[in-house]
Amino acid sequence: MPCWPTTVASSAGGAQRDAAIIDHMTLGTFLFDQLWKHGVRDIFGLPGDFALNLFEALERDGRFRVVRLSHEPAVGFAADGSARITNGLGVCLVTYGAGGLNMVNSVACAYAEESPLVVLSGGPGRAEKRAGIHVHHEVKSFESQFKVYQEVTEYCAILDDPKTAASHVCRALDTARKLSRPVYLEVPRDMVSTEVAPPDDERIELATDAGAVDEAVAEIAARLRAAARPALIVGVEVHRFRLRESVVRLAELLGVPVASSFLGRGVFPTRHPQFVGTYLGVVSPPTLRDVIEGSDCVLLVGELISDTSLGVSAHRLSESNLLICAARDVFIGHHRYQNAPLDQVVHNLLNAPALTVAARTAPVRAVLAPPARLASTPDDAPVTIAHVIDVINEFVEQHPDVPLVCDTGDCLFAAVEIRANECVAPAYYATMGFAVPAALGVQISGGRRPLVLMGDGAFQMTGPEIAHAPAYGCNPVIVLLNNQRWEMLQAFFPHATYNEVTPWPYAALADLWGGRGFEARTANELRTAVAAAWLDERTTLIQVELARGDISPVLRGFVAAFKRQALDSRS
Repeated sequence: MPCWPTTVASSAGGAQRDAAIIDHMTLGTFLFDQLWKHGVRDIFGLPGDFALNLFEALERDGRFRVVRLSHEPAVGFAADGSARITNGLGVCLVTYGAGGLNMVNSVACAYAEESPLVVLSGGPGRAEKRAGIHVHHEVKSFESQFKVYQEVTEYCAILDDPKTAASHVCRALDTARKLSRPVYLEVPRDMVSTEVAPPDDERIELATDAGAVDEAVAEIAARLRAAARPALIVGVEVHRFRLRESVVRLAELLGVPVASSFLGRGVFPTRHPQFVGTYLGVVSPPTLRDVIEGSDCVLLVGELISDTSLGVSAHRLSESNLLICAARDVFIGHHRYQNAPLDQVVHNLLNAPALTVAARTAPVRAVLAPPARLASTPDDAPVTIAHVIDVINEFVEQHPDVPLVCDTGDCLFAAVEIRANECVAPAYYATMGFAVPAALGVQISGGRRPLVLMGDGAFQMTGPEIAHAPAYGCNPVIVLLNNQRWEMLQAFFPHATYNEVTPWPYAALADLWGGRGFEARTANELRTAVAAAWLDERTTLIQVELARGDISPVLRGFVAAFKRQALDSRS
């Protein structure tokens, strides 16, 4: 993908015109051209004075849909949702200082969970910097924001030099695509209309060690052939690096049971006959634990181990039986194969003639969802989190193409028992306030109506962004778990008094903001509300009234295991 415009002229006059266009390319035009070539169609932003020249240029350009929200954290989450659902770049545009620094947490989430955001920030002009006078929004120095973003992005640049600005743009976008991480470009406000030189280097080159790839694949194949009970765990990088179809083929070639990591929920089709559930260590159902922990060769594809990636008992998988293929490294026992890209490892495994294994017996199916409880529940029985799981499972059974967007809290742990084929959630970084803006990004860029599962605490952070939904043709269905406190945190210390959440009239707010609100206090009211919400063309919010202390079995088990581990670590 060339970074500088090239055309074949039909005449000498045409060649001169093309040369003139190239000689007079402004930074704003060049930046927007490159974003367009990378498939970007939506830019999420919030105007501010240092970014006004960029917004003006963006409006004159006219190619992009500009999605304006109310608060910078939501801008970042929406762009993240856009990137995750499209597997492309998510772009956000904010002002300097008060805007950019306000969005750091959203970008940190994207970095931690490998989502390719492009952060565009306005900045002080070159003349302002030369004058040496402090400007509003400045913190410690003109470069304070730049230094902060170096910690949460893979590539950072201030585009203050016409000779190098275009090169920085090309390298930043290439980095975001190849490494699936956020990048940061700060555009001084007097640079937007400045002519820039052609880039001197269009792409970044990532080192690849072909020998390491071959040796890693050979060792993986040998271990799988020798295993009596091999198993596969699929992680989030399989989605980030667009390897889902290849990994499904690999699983089918091996004929082994497949689990997902917590962050990798929905990466492997949950309705595939080889899928056995989401592995969370001691929190998982016994049948799933037997499949994974009883395996003599577990191939983890697309993720490193963390306290949430495999639950709080990752130690149950050891160097003796765990093989890890991450983004650019393979770990097998004490062997580490560096510069072994995941896509090449998967490709070579698929084409390794020695990999074909003897026919496996049918994989053991884990308990993917609890038994249905609604059938035996009286219509007027108070709704419980178990009923929420049942109702949503009924819904996704009827609507398998609907993406599920989850926030952090018990909703995220409950989602482990929900068999949605796509799940967008901050399962590793675990920041609250993700779901509503991410759902807007999912629907705006992905074109599909999402189902949102979140708690009242998270809604109070970014939920009011649903007021923008009608303007952008969005109509998510939001299932809001209301118990008037941060119940996930309360689960760790049940007698705490600091987790209270001020009650809001959530359903009424949905009505006021152009949508429709429902209240569900019984199991039957919940089922009826979900059905009615899906038939309504507006944004809908179902306020589910849960008793305090009612949490999902997965969260209850996770908290118990986590507390045991924390206590053990202190002894």
